[in-house]
Amino acid sequence: MNDQADEGYVYLIPEIIEDRIQISGVFSQPTSTSTVSYGVNLSFPELHLYRTLRSRELSLLRGKVEAVLELWEKKCLQYLQYQTDRYRAGAVDQLNRDADKRLRLLRNILVDALDNTPSADWLLIECRGVFSVTPKELYGIPDIPAYILMDEDGRPADVLRLDQVRKPDIEKTKKQFGAITKVFSPSKVREAVDQELERWSKKRSDIGVANAERRATLRQAQDIYDASKSMFKAGRESDQSILQNIKTNYERLATTVLNSDFTTCAVEEHCDLIMMAIKYPDEICSNWLMNYVPERKVLHLDLDLPTIDQLRLPKAWEYSTSSAEVVEIKLSKREVAELCDLVCYQMLLRTMRDLFVADEARAIETIICNGQVTFQGSDSDEWSSRVVISVSADREELLQLDFVAESPSALFEQLGGITAGAPHLAMPVQPMG
Repeated sequence: MNDQADEGYVYLIPEIIEDRIQISGVFSQPTSTSTVSYGVNLSFPELHLYRTLRSRELSLLRGKVEAVLELWEKKCLQYLQYQTDRYRAGAVDQLNRDADKRLRLLRNILVDALDNTPSADWLLIECRGVFSVTPKELYGIPDIPAYILMDEDGRPADVLRLDQVRKPDIEKTKKQFGAITKVFSPSKVREAVDQELERWSKKRSDIGVANAERRATLRQAQDIYDASKSMFKAGRESDQSILQNIKTNYERLATTVLNSDFTTCAVEEHCDLIMMAIKYPDEICSNWLMNYVPERKVLHLDLDLPTIDQLRLPKAWEYSTSSAEVVEIKLSKREVAELCDLVCYQMLLRTMRDLFVADEARAIETIICNGQVTFQGSDSDEWSSRVVISVSADREELLQLDFVAESPSALFEQLGGITAGAPHLAMPVQPMG
């Protein structure tokens, strides 16, 4: 695992995706209450994965970033395995099984939810960042001095001391004059000895000063390290306390009326955890924005839907002897359009159903869900989003639906959902609510 600093925090980034992803700086935006919401954009262009993560608590936001990075690591490993299998004739059977499984999962998003209701894993968004301090902070230079010895935790522990020079041998110095010593006066010999002793004394003093400076540098670095680690521990304890308080506030909502800000934060964080726990098929890059209105117990949810281009998936595979690789047999245009419509209806219904079922505190009475698609303009590099499908449902109204017997499109119509045509056409509609 490698790490990346952002706003003074160190993210744990799996090594395999370190050079493949981008993490934006933290941005803030106002909310409907008195608090501020923080956000971070994540992107993995190679796999067409994009996420915008938000939280009213910075520590929870960081935990969400690291949870997504762990998920993306798994997706990357699967992708790399697929790239390898493409050139193996023996992989055709496995690729066909995988293709059949992917299409089956997409066609059964809603039904599969009935046996797999997600729950809020609060530990999922606990900050995983490790303590780290740079050489610049400790020593004022980019690299650790060569004479600094570190312990196993990375704390400056000791220094390599310069060895003192040995005192010169006076008799040896005298003998250097050899047979001609008698030619020199005793004062000349003493002067030579004194000079040798003076040079030795200066070297001894210089080494002593250098060793003292090294020890002073060590002590200063240790003080900075210890103070920084203490601040890190205090921050970690504060982060854990914030997370626990939000969890507790959500649980209290079942029996207690809380401050509006507390309620909104608790419900939105709980719902965010449920959204993160929903296991959509890999082809769906789920992204969302929510806003809870405590006075009405209404959750507004903007949910990103896959475009028709993102669902042009292989129906099967076969090995081509001419190109010496496995080639895909694509779904027809009609099959892709039908799949896109089915996925869009199912995503809205499943998301609303899972949020209601997982809401043990019964803090949500109504969900207004707007499905939107994001696309790039044909004449520019700018991206924009439009709502193409919208539905509103109360708790009891939605949970009494028969998700097995009725088709997703029929269930959507029963709830009074609106579209401007088939969802795959991505025609804009006025959002409900």
